[in-house]
Amino acid sequence: MKLNQKTILAMAATALLSGTAMAETGVTIYGRGNVSIEQQKVGSVSESVFVDNSSRIGVRAKRDIEGGLNAGVTLEAATNLTTGSTNSKIFAREASVHVGGAFGQVKLGKLPGSAAYFATADYVSNHNHDTGTSSDALWDYPAAFQLERAVAYTSPKINGMTFEGQYGLKNGTASGETTSTLVNPVSLAANYAVGALQLGLGHERGANAFTSATTDTMSATTVRAFYTMGPWGFGGYAQKTTGDKAARTSLRLSAMYTMGQNEFHVNLGTAGNRDSVQDTGAKQFTLGYNFNLDKQTKVYALYTKIDQDSATSFYQTDYASRFIKGSTGNGNTLSSFGVGVRYNF
Repeated sequence: MKLNQKTILAMAATALLSGTAMAETGVTIYGRGNVSIEQQKVGSVSESVFVDNSSRIGVRAKRDIEGGLNAGVTLEAATNLTTGSTNSKIFAREASVHVGGAFGQVKLGKLPGSAAYFATADYVSNHNHDTGTSSDALWDYPAAFQLERAVAYTSPKINGMTFEGQYGLKNGTASGETTSTLVNPVSLAANYAVGALQLGLGHERGANAFTSATTDTMSATTVRAFYTMGPWGFGGYAQKTTGDKAARTSLRLSAMYTMGQNEFHVNLGTAGNRDSVQDTGAKQFTLGYNFNLDKQTKVYALYTKIDQDSATSFYQTDYASRFIKGSTGNGNTLSSFGVGVRYNF
C-alpha cells in the first residue's frame, strides 16, 4: 500500500500522541513561525515579496530508562507559511533517534544543519537567527545540511567545554537513489564558555561545490568568539576554506545592544577571492531591529545587502530561493528591506 505524506504524518502523530505514549514518554510539539514582507532588489530588478524565514514544526519524544539512560526521537518538518506548503521530504529538517546518558549522546538519522555550523555561523547570527534573506551568505558549508544517514556523538560538558562529531554516509544507488556525491560528509565542533566569553571551533569536510567531479572534497575550519558586557554583545568568526577552486578566507563581525524590549543589531561579513581568482569575493552588511513582545514573540525590521565582486554571480545563484530572480550577470548587488513577525512555540 502506498502512503502519501498526509497519511504518514497522521500515523506518526497518532503513535506519538496516544495515551500510552504520553503516559510513558515526554512528548513536546514545538515550532517556529517567521514571515516577513520585503522590498528586494537584485541588479536592476526590484519587487515586493512575502518571505518565509525557515518556519518549522516538530515533535520530540523522550523517555528515561533504567541505569541513567534515556532515549528519544525527533521529527522536524519545514513549512512555508507564505504558501502553506512543506518540503517534498516531510521531515527534511531532522529525523533522528538518540540514546543518551552520563557518557553523552549518540544520535542516528537525518541531522539538522551541522555541529560546526551551530558552533560558529549560527551562534553569532542573532538578529533573525540566521534565517531568510538576511542570513549569512558568506559562510561555507561543505557538510552542513547534508548529513543524512548520519551518526553523531555529543560529549557531556566538561569544565565548560563540549565536543561534537558527525559522520554521514555518501549518497548511494540503493533502492533507485541517484548518486549526487561520493564523499562522506564530516563535521566536528567544540564549544567552550567561561563567564561572559563563549568560544567555538568547527571543521567540516564534504563534496566540493566548485568542481564537477563527485569525488572532489572541500574543507572549512572556523573559529568563533562571542562576548557579553552588560547590554552589549560582540561576536564574530574567521573561516578558512581549502579545496580545488574553493580556497578562500571569510570573516564576520556582529554586535548587538539590548534596551528593555528592544534589540539593535549590526553585522558585517567579507569573503575573499576564490582560489586567488581576482574579483570573486563578496561583502554583506546587515542592520536589524527587534521588539520583543514576550520571550517567544518578536516583531522586527531588517536591511541586508550583498555586494558581489565584478567577476562573480555565485551569491545570486546560491540565494535564488530567497531573493527574486532579478537581472543576470556578474557583480550584481542583492539587497532587501523588510518587516516581519517571529513566533517560537
